[in-house]
Amino acid sequence: MREPPRHPAAREPHATALPAACDATLLSELLDQLLIGVMLADASAQLCYANRRAQELLAEHDSLVLGPAGLGAASARDTRRLRHALALMAAPHAGIPALPTRYLALPRRSPQGRPLLLRLSPLPSAPPRAAIFITPPEHSPPVPREAITEAFGLTPREAALAGLLAEGHELRDCARLLLMGEGTARNHLKHVFEKTVKHSQSALVAELCRIAGPCR
Repeated sequence: MREPPRHPAAREPHATALPAACDATLLSELLDQLLIGVMLADASAQLCYANRRAQELLAEHDSLVLGPAGLGAASARDTRRLRHALALMAAPHAGIPALPTRYLALPRRSPQGRPLLLRLSPLPSAPPRAAIFITPPEHSPPVPREAITEAFGLTPREAALAGLLAEGHELRDCARLLLMGEGTARNHLKHVFEKTVKHSQSALVAELCRIAGPCR
């Protein structure tokens, strides 16, 4: 007796698994094609991996530097900020819910240059590490002001300030770019916090990037 034809859903699945060594090589080659930098670092800021774009950014010695003590930034203050964020993201968190993604802007040496925007996420691995995604300004279109204006009911000036913060600018630089005093900028930021129900610039930047991401 002839065997009845199989239903399409019952067909044997095609094998998709690759040998571990081949899989790692392929992944590394794919990451090297990205226009953003990708790094892995541990809680002590020691670099475990960097794709080609990340290596190029390190070689520029502009915002990120790599030394015997690990990853650092162009200034001592920004180095402390970066290493504090890495210590939080890559520390063991047994029994603690996963930490949210953290955004960090590192100024460049050129006063006119837009800062690098770093996105740090905890990586579930043994030992724990942090994944760092680095977006160079030339590959980071401005955050659409209309999108965040409508999403949060901001005024045009508040949206302009929020957009600059989301692009990685410090508050004092936002004030300079918007031709306003730093006190006025702080007042606008207070209103932005109230309307977005956020209480820190890092939380605000994370929310703005999440909302505006699909609009870029």
